[in-house]
Amino acid sequence: MAEKQFNTVGPSKPELHYLLDPLARVDLQEIEALIEAQRYFVLHAPRQTGKTTVLLALMEHLNAHGRYRALYANIETAQAARGNVERGITAACSAIARSAQVYLGDTRLDDWLLRGEGRAVEAEEKLSRLLAHWSQLDPARPAVLLLDEVDALVGDTLISLLRQIRAGYAQRPQAFPQTVVLCGVRDVRDYRIHSGGGDIITGGSAFNIKAESLRLGNFSREETVALWRQHTEATGQVFDEAIWPELSQDTQGQPWLVNALGHECTWKDKALRLNRAQPVTLAHYWAARERLIQSRATHLDQLTDKLREPRVHRVIAPLLAGGQALWDPLSSIDDVEYVEDTGLVALRPQMRAANRIYARLIEQVLGRDVQAPSPTA
Repeated sequence: MAEKQFNTVGPSKPELHYLLDPLARVDLQEIEALIEAQRYFVLHAPRQTGKTTVLLALMEHLNAHGRYRALYANIETAQAARGNVERGITAACSAIARSAQVYLGDTRLDDWLLRGEGRAVEAEEKLSRLLAHWSQLDPARPAVLLLDEVDALVGDTLISLLRQIRAGYAQRPQAFPQTVVLCGVRDVRDYRIHSGGGDIITGGSAFNIKAESLRLGNFSREETVALWRQHTEATGQVFDEAIWPELSQDTQGQPWLVNALGHECTWKDKALRLNRAQPVTLAHYWAARERLIQSRATHLDQLTDKLREPRVHRVIAPLLAGGQALWDPLSSIDDVEYVEDTGLVALRPQMRAANRIYARLIEQVLGRDVQAPSPTA
């Protein structure tokens, strides 16, 4: 059996990756109570935080208990349609039907969409009709839909999707999903959607049926250490205890950074990979950290691009001026929320870089020193 690795790309799989229990990262009792109460809610967090892994685990958990039919679907492909509602909604419906076939072995949604009644339904109600059809297929087991990458959609496509879900809300659970979970980087209330007519519509007004917004947090220090120690349990290779405070301060538990540094130490370092009897020292860790920062891996490169956006620079500029900044919520709340949703900054209530590695990234790209939170912040 192949040796497990720290995962830095896509959802984590227990047979391939070191993995903390995804459902332990959320309040499962609260989620189950929201579903029981037929509520619609949001799960959001910065990119590369583990949202998809959590949603897939939640789907498996709900289906294993047999009370609900839960389905995960990633609708990011609809982003390419931009404001073209016909193309965008058709792509979203296709993604849901395809997911039903993959995860549930159910081809009936695909049949409805491609060969049945769905072919003649206009885009403005195609999604709501598809979800109604799915919900009525098995009334004894209410449908639960977990929609990922919702905020990847833009313009009229996103407005139509939100409003079609809202339109079917009153028919739940007999003729519409009992619960719909919207997942993305931002809370739906923070969506600022530019319609084809030039109007700006907020997500809150287009989707005023949201009961809760749940945010997926970072790993705790204990969880971070526990994840790395899975490598020791699997291979026998030990870590210097002096690494743990550095790892905590560098990452603040940001899941991608925790995994990326683990991957650098245990896999990209060829000498350590070929000799698991050799301990991972603090010097090894420092070298791995520097390689990661200099490599501009995909996640860090995306953040680098964000730093060059004017709205991001407006928020980061006070940090560059003083290392730590208070912000004016009356003049910059939208920009601050946007930058916080990327994971670059944290508010406590003062604004700082979210962790020491992101502080280094900001310093490299924008050329000034900036502080990050202490391990106890």
